[in-house]
Amino acid sequence: MKQVNSEKKQLKMPDTIVILVGMLIVICLLTFILPAGSFDFAEDGKTVIAGTYHYVEGKPAGLVAFLEAFYKGMNKGASVIFITLLIGGAFRVLEDTGTIRSSVAHLIQKTGGNHYIILPVVGLMMAALGSVGAGNNIALAFAPIMVMICKRLKLDPIMVVAALYMPSSTGTVSSPIEPFNTMIGQEIAGIPIMSGAGVRLIMWFVFVGICIWYSLRYATNIRKDPSKSITGCYTDSDNSDGSADFEGVAEKFNIRHMLCLAVLAIIFIVYAYGTIKFSWGMSQLGTAMMVLTFAAGIIGAMTPNSIAKSFTEGVKTMSSAAVIIGLANALSVVMTDSNIIHTIVNALSIPLAALPAALSAVGMFLVNLLLNLFISSSSGHAYVIMPLMAPLADVVGISRQVAVSAYCLGEGLGNPLFPTAGLFMGVCAIAGVRYDKWMKFIIPLTIINIVVGSAFLMIAQMLGWS
Repeated sequence: MKQVNSEKKQLKMPDTIVILVGMLIVICLLTFILPAGSFDFAEDGKTVIAGTYHYVEGKPAGLVAFLEAFYKGMNKGASVIFITLLIGGAFRVLEDTGTIRSSVAHLIQKTGGNHYIILPVVGLMMAALGSVGAGNNIALAFAPIMVMICKRLKLDPIMVVAALYMPSSTGTVSSPIEPFNTMIGQEIAGIPIMSGAGVRLIMWFVFVGICIWYSLRYATNIRKDPSKSITGCYTDSDNSDGSADFEGVAEKFNIRHMLCLAVLAIIFIVYAYGTIKFSWGMSQLGTAMMVLTFAAGIIGAMTPNSIAKSFTEGVKTMSSAAVIIGLANALSVVMTDSNIIHTIVNALSIPLAALPAALSAVGMFLVNLLLNLFISSSSGHAYVIMPLMAPLADVVGISRQVAVSAYCLGEGLGNPLFPTAGLFMGVCAIAGVRYDKWMKFIIPLTIINIVVGSAFLMIAQMLGWS
């Protein structure tokens, strides 16, 4: 990817893969230092029982375990890896029909390339999908299109992640209907499902608004002065598909392209509905990508050989993303196999009991945010932490409603912060964003969100929200 404004000479940061391998080495060393421990589980095999933490036999991760973690990480992340490959293949077929190029050119022509319109619309759409639990999967699927949009707007790779994954993740933090965070958290905490919806809906608009404002501000700054880009902006030379002539390509937008777009829209609408109604996951998303592959190829009048060639080329472009996703999962594999995850959870929860109620709520939020490094699954996070947080909330005088929000805020705001989140790393890999570059963008926004989230929890606790 060619980028404008070569970076100033400075200490070159390592590649994302090198960073992940380094973190894996550190975690392996920690398994020799931290004691192994575990909580007992309820009959469902997922929910931990508070107060049952006990030491177990240690399994330090030596050289063999370190080397095995690469395969185990790939194996654990297989569903996300395969989805990433299928997405690459499906969208390459769609791209080779000319649909994406013509549609993006048409969109930019109609809006005059106004990022003040395009980015908020995309952000609100992704936040809405995030609020029903489908956003992060769809962010991964939509990333190839967003890359092309950002190229046309002369933005940078960071805006691909910021426009898709950030609103999607932020949309989960206070959604009253999000099934994998809010609803599971309320169920485990023993409070009515969807209770407190009004307060959460207000906070949903606040956090989504902050996210879109921050991204739009960054986009405006780099369009005015590309040197302010963290990664370097896309230029006309990045439009290697030969469609730099917007007007000419936009005029080629035809009925076949409209039908392909209609299929794409229907696929995502049906998938979003299935996620809410039937708890659809990766398997169904993979099916949707194959529907898109065949439908786009047929509508685009492609031959079987050209469909196969396009699909294969698309899969190849996702190979580095697949490796990154596997390495991200390798981190949690080592922590799980060595039995140190529950030790970390238990150690983080103990100090909360010594804090005043309002500060304990903030402490719960920060603990849950940090736990994203160790537990990247939303539902897995809930089943491990909420059984501990619910009774702890009673002990320190926090309402369980506040405790659930502390969990949701920590999970949603921390998810795009740590490299153990496979979907997040997949979007970064597709966009071509190195982890260290992303950190420069996301840390200021995270600080803002922490301040706002802490203020919300303290006020909610003091007002007796229950």
